[in-house]
Amino acid sequence: MNTEIIQLKGVVKKFHNNVVLDNVNLSIPEDQITGIIGASGEGKSTILKIMIGFYKPNKGEVLYLKRSVFNDLDHVNKTFGFATEDGSFYTNLTVEENLHHFGYLYNMKHSEVNKRAKELLHFVGLADAANTRAKYLSVGMKKRLDFACSMVHTPKILIMDEPTADLDPLLRKQILTLIRKLKNQGTTIVLTTQLLEEMDTLCDKIAILCNKKIVEEGSPEKIRAKYKANSLNDVFEKIFAKYDVKEKKQIEKKDSPLVEKQNIKKEEKTESQVFQKNSEKIKTGAEND
Repeated sequence: MNTEIIQLKGVVKKFHNNVVLDNVNLSIPEDQITGIIGASGEGKSTILKIMIGFYKPNKGEVLYLKRSVFNDLDHVNKTFGFATEDGSFYTNLTVEENLHHFGYLYNMKHSEVNKRAKELLHFVGLADAANTRAKYLSVGMKKRLDFACSMVHTPKILIMDEPTADLDPLLRKQILTLIRKLKNQGTTIVLTTQLLEEMDTLCDKIAILCNKKIVEEGSPEKIRAKYKANSLNDVFEKIFAKYDVKEKKQIEKKDSPLVEKQNIKKEEKTESQVFQKNSEKIKTGAEND
């Protein structure tokens, strides 16, 4: 049985008055690949940023090995790697200079940075582009560079936001191959994507985010079996159709004449109680006078 290395318990996240995540519960198994899927704007990136301690939830717990990530952010920063959707490298630095820069940010020694940079250049297939400025790289090479920068300090956990977004099928395949290699090296990986087909074959565990909550989590096989579906695409459509119907019913219920009548009666009853209470106060005051 795999250890639950990261746990989100009852997490609520608001931006001003807008609730983005509502009572999210999620566990991340160690040494496996977990994929978080959901429609655009559902809060997938927000979950990742909460995991690494970048955002603090308004309510709930975020635990790494059963300790709050916010009580030990220094350790979390050394243990976690984060590859953003847009990339975090510097375009005017060369590929190798970027790796050195990020290595020094993690307080690695010069000899360690040199060794690790060489390893990563070969691992992601950028050895021949080591002296090329990042701005001259192709889209796929930039993705691999960002991947390498997030791995420079050899993190135990790698968090990836849309790692295959905007890539053609061949480049996606290259990135997925790198992700599988990392898993085989003992790295725990959490990623998001809207390309459900690749999650079906890549991930050991899937978490489906819908209506601000995790509504399903488990292996792709178990989730497909539960919904009697041939693919995660089919599961996704069934879940979101179900929640669309629920939302429509709630709206209809709120707008129905019966509910409106009940609300009016409640308001009238409340106003009557307030009026009666104030009248008793006035009467008591008059008697005392």
